[in-house]
Amino acid sequence: MQTKKSLSLLIFLSLFIASSGFALDQEIIPSKPHADLEDELIKSNLYISRFVDNMADGLDLFLAGKQYTTAQNPTSVTLESWLYYSEKEAFKEDFAFNLNLRLPNLEEYWQVTFTNYDETAERGVAQTYIRTQPRTKDYGASVGFFTQLGEVKTTFQPRVSFSGWLKISHTLTFESIVQRGKNYRINPKLQFYADADQGTGSFQGLNFNFVLSKYYNLTLVNEGDYQGRDHNYNVTNGIAVGQWFSSTSNISYNMFANFTNRPNYQLTAFSLSTSFSQILYKNILDYQVVPNLSWAEKHGYAANPGINMRVSLKF
Repeated sequence: MQTKKSLSLLIFLSLFIASSGFALDQEIIPSKPHADLEDELIKSNLYISRFVDNMADGLDLFLAGKQYTTAQNPTSVTLESWLYYSEKEAFKEDFAFNLNLRLPNLEEYWQVTFTNYDETAERGVAQTYIRTQPRTKDYGASVGFFTQLGEVKTTFQPRVSFSGWLKISHTLTFESIVQRGKNYRINPKLQFYADADQGTGSFQGLNFNFVLSKYYNLTLVNEGDYQGRDHNYNVTNGIAVGQWFSSTSNISYNMFANFTNRPNYQLTAFSLSTSFSQILYKNILDYQVVPNLSWAEKHGYAANPGINMRVSLKF
C-alpha cells in the first residue's frame, strides 16, 4: 500500500513540475530553476526508456538467435494513477501499469503485454470511457496475435492470470473502421471471450463517428455484452461530442444510458459527464479530469455527483 501511495505521489509531483514548466513556456523569459527541473524530467524519462528498450532488445536477440531487422523497438511502459470520488461512495484510488513488450526480430504479428489488471476485459465505454470504479487487481500476461482479413482486423489474445490461482482466459476479436465519405466513419466490433470466472460471452459494438467541423466531432455509441453463465445482456447507448482546442487538449461532453435484461429489460443507470484531457509534455505525461453526474439503480436513481482524475506517465 505504501508503494502504491508513493508511486501516486511521484506521478502527481511530475504533473505539478510539468505543468509549471508548461506555464512558464508561455512567458518570454523562463526561470532557470524550472528549466533545470524540466531537463531532469526529460533525462530521467530517456534513461528509463533506454533501459526498457535495451532489455527488450536483449531478450529479442536471445530468442531470435540473430538480428533480422534494424527497426526501432517500440516497447513501452505506462503508469497510471486514478482517483475516484462520488457523493454516494467512498473516496477510492487506483494504480495500474502496462508493459507492452515488442520483439521486432522475433515477432511480426504478435506482441506480449504484462499488466496488473485484465486489459482484455475492457471491452466498452463502461470499462474505459466512463469508468467510475477502480480496476480489479489481476496480475497477468497476455499474448496478442494479429492478422488482417480484408478490411477486418482480427485479434486472438490468450491471457494467463497469476492473482490467487492460475487462470487462463481467451478473446477473439473482429474489428473494422469503415470510412464513408470525408466526415463519416462506422466502427463495428465483435468479440467472443471465455473467462475462468465469468464463463463465455460475446461483445458487440456499432459506433458511428461524424466530423462536424475542424474542432468538433460527434460519436454515437451502441454496445451490448452477453454473459452466457448468467444469461445477462447489458446494453450501453449514448452520445459523445468532442471539442478539440489543439493537438494536445480536448473536451468530450458525454451522455450514456445503461440497460440490462435481468429480471426484465430496464434502465440501470444514466450518466452525464465532461471529460477534459491534455498531453502536458511530448506524449510522456498526460492527465484527464472527468466531473460526472449519474442516476443508478443501486442508489435508488438518486443523483450522485462525482469526479474522476487520472495521470499517466509513459516511458
